[in-house]
Amino acid sequence: GDSINMWLAPSEIYYSQDSISNRFGKSTEHAGVLIGETLDDILSGNCSIDDIGTIEVVYRYGDYISADNRRLWIFKKLEELGECKEIPVTIADGISPLKCAVGLDIEVRGDPGGHLWRTWIESASSSSEEETDQYDSDDSDEEDTLHRGFARMSLSSYRY
Repeated sequence: GDSINMWLAPSEIYYSQDSISNRFGKSTEHAGVLIGETLDDILSGNCSIDDIGTIEVVYRYGDYISADNRRLWIFKKLEELGECKEIPVTIADGISPLKCAVGLDIEVRGDPGGHLWRTWIESASSSSEEETDQYDSDDSDEEDTLHRGFARMSLSSYRY
């Protein structure tokens, strides 16, 4: 069918596998680049969030799931760091059946690389401790608290 484009918060999108490579694959535009370095490039302004490319999601049992797991990892980190609230997605009909370990968290195989995003996380979390008491985004098993958290977020488009 035709793809529908919509905007979603990265934190609402599920990964479709339980681990990802720390580098982009050979067939991608960023072939061989470490995902953490790509994240650094966006934070430092060396490349734009638009350079990452729109991810595809499928809608299954009330959840949005993506097979574009490395790009999703980057978008989820950007959201955690306060650098993006929503991303454009393309709704796809199907997803490769090989990818079926659905979850909101994923393990990176190897070091994702980069350094800016790691310190960014620390400064972001330490400076906003008071505000984050309402919901703890690290608590992946408390999904209802997370969902209440979404409702409170002002969902604007990209912030550069």
